[in-house]
Amino acid sequence: MKMDFLKKILALSIALIMSIGLASCGPKIPVENPAIESNTPLTEEDTPSTEEKIVRMDLSDVGYPSVYTVSKKGQGYVALQFIFDTLIWKDNTGEIPYLAEKYEVSEDNKTYTFYLRKGVKFTDGEEFNAEDVKFTFDYTKEHPYHYASTSMVKETRIIDDYTVEIELSDVYVPFISDVAGCLPILPEHIWKDVTEPETFTAPEAVIATGPFKLESYDSAAGVYVYTKNENYFYGKVAADKLIVSNYDDAREAFVAGDLDVSATMGYKKATSFKNDDKYKVLEGPGLWVSRLYFNFNEPAFNSKEIRQAIHHSINLDEIVDKVTGGAAIVGSAGHLQPNTPWYNPDVKQYPYDVEKAKALLIEAGAVDSNNDGVMEYDGKEMKYETIFGEKDVQYAELVASYLKEIGIVLEVKTFDDNTVKTLIGEGSFTLAVNGHGSFGGDPILLGRFASDSDGAPKVTAQGGKVWHNEEYNKIFEQSAMELNKEKRHELVSKLQEIIAEELPTITMYYNLNATVYNPAVYDGYYYTPDGIGIAIPFAYNKLCFVE
Repeated sequence: MKMDFLKKILALSIALIMSIGLASCGPKIPVENPAIESNTPLTEEDTPSTEEKIVRMDLSDVGYPSVYTVSKKGQGYVALQFIFDTLIWKDNTGEIPYLAEKYEVSEDNKTYTFYLRKGVKFTDGEEFNAEDVKFTFDYTKEHPYHYASTSMVKETRIIDDYTVEIELSDVYVPFISDVAGCLPILPEHIWKDVTEPETFTAPEAVIATGPFKLESYDSAAGVYVYTKNENYFYGKVAADKLIVSNYDDAREAFVAGDLDVSATMGYKKATSFKNDDKYKVLEGPGLWVSRLYFNFNEPAFNSKEIRQAIHHSINLDEIVDKVTGGAAIVGSAGHLQPNTPWYNPDVKQYPYDVEKAKALLIEAGAVDSNNDGVMEYDGKEMKYETIFGEKDVQYAELVASYLKEIGIVLEVKTFDDNTVKTLIGEGSFTLAVNGHGSFGGDPILLGRFASDSDGAPKVTAQGGKVWHNEEYNKIFEQSAMELNKEKRHELVSKLQEIIAEELPTITMYYNLNATVYNPAVYDGYYYTPDGIGIAIPFAYNKLCFVE
C-alpha cells in the first residue's frame, strides 16, 4: 500500500514537471495528470525523496521507441539506444566492448567470434545469452532493420551459451562499427513470435538490456519518460529518470528552466550561452547534411548537364549565411565533409555562376521556345514540384529564386520533417530538399548512391528511380572489402570524384553542432567520436548517464 502511494506521488510530480515544460512549447496536448487518492494524509515517511535525479531533455517525437516502430531519423535511434544495447558500443574515446566483452576475427576476415558478458539480464529478469544474439542476426535478415543491415551475414553459430560465431559471405570492413556496433540485440523470448515487427508496440517491445526502461510514452504530447535500470550490467546509472520532450522553441524552454539540456536548439542559439557561467556548451562534429534529392523518374534529371546547371545556379554561400546564420559549412560536390579523414579536397566543384548554368542547360538540349522565361526540356516546361520541411520557408524561397534565374520553376510544397523523409524514402517526389545525420564514420555511407549496396544502412536511402553508374558500383563494392586503409582511401577518393562529376545529389551544407546544458542538474555529456551508432550527432550517448 505504501509503495503504491509513493508511485502515485511520484507520477504526479513527473506529470507536473511535464506540464510546466509543455506550457512553453505551443499547442501540445498536455499530459493528463494521474488520479491520486484524495483525503489521504501525507506522513513524513511517505514524502518522496528529494534526491531523485531527473533530467529533462529535448528530442523530437520519434514514435514508439522500439526497434521497428521508432522513426528512421537519427533522433529515433537516440531514443532507442537508452533502452537497447549492442555487442559493441562507443563512449567518449571510441569503440568499446559492450554486450560482448571481446571478439576475435579469423585470418580471412570473414568470421567474427564474440565472447559475451555473463550475468546480463533483460529488464524482465530473463538472462541474456548467445541464443539472443543468434536470434537477432537471423531475425534481422528476415526483417531488415534500417540502421544496421545484416545482409552480409552468411551464418550465425552458437558455440556455447556465451560464445557466438558470425560468418560473413565476404569481407565487410565496417562490420564492427556499423553492424556489431549498431544492431540492437533483441530478446528471443519476446520477439520469436513477432511476425509483423513494424506494428509491434506492446510493452514487451521495449524490454531489453539497456540502462533505462521506458516508463511511458505519450504519443499525443510526444513525451517519453525513462526510468533507470537498477541492475544495469555496465555500471551504476546516474540519472533516475529522463523526461524527453519536443519543444517548438527549445531556447525559450531552456531559459525558462523547463529543459536541463538541449541538443536541438541549433548551433548559434546554443553557443549564445557560452559566456553564461550557469551553463556549459559543447561543440560537436557536424555529422548532419542538407541535400537536394533528384527523382530520376523525371527525364530532365537523367541529364548530368542539367544537374550540373542546377548546382551552378545555387548560391550555397548565401544559403549558409541566410538559412543557418553562418552556422554551417558549404557542401562539397563530392558529398563527404571536409572534417572527415576520407574527404577528397580535389574533386570538381560548382561555384555560383548563373551564366555557366544557363549554358549547361542549353548544352543539355533545354530551350525557351516561346520566350516566357521558362525553359523546356524534351517538349515539357521545366516546372517541378519541390518539397521542403515546413520550417524551411526561407530556404525554399532562396532555392526557388536561384532556379528561376535559369528558367526552372519550382512549385514548392512544405510538410513536417517526418513526412518529407517518408516521401523521399517512397520516391513520391520530384525534387526534395531535406537533411539527415549519419554522415560520418566509415565511408560505407557512400553506399547510398550505389545500386547494389549490400550491407550499407538504408536509413537515408531514397525511393523511386535512382541514379545508376556501373563504375561507381564496382568501386564501391571494392571499397567495402578493401582492408588496406591506404588503398581503401584511394577508392573512396575516386567515389567522391564520380559523385562530384555526376551529381546524384547536390550537397548543400553541413550543419555545425552544439549542445547547452545546466551542469547543476547533470554534468557529464559528451559528443561521441563519429557520433552515436552510425554517426548520429547528439550529445545524448546513454553512457553519459552511466558511472
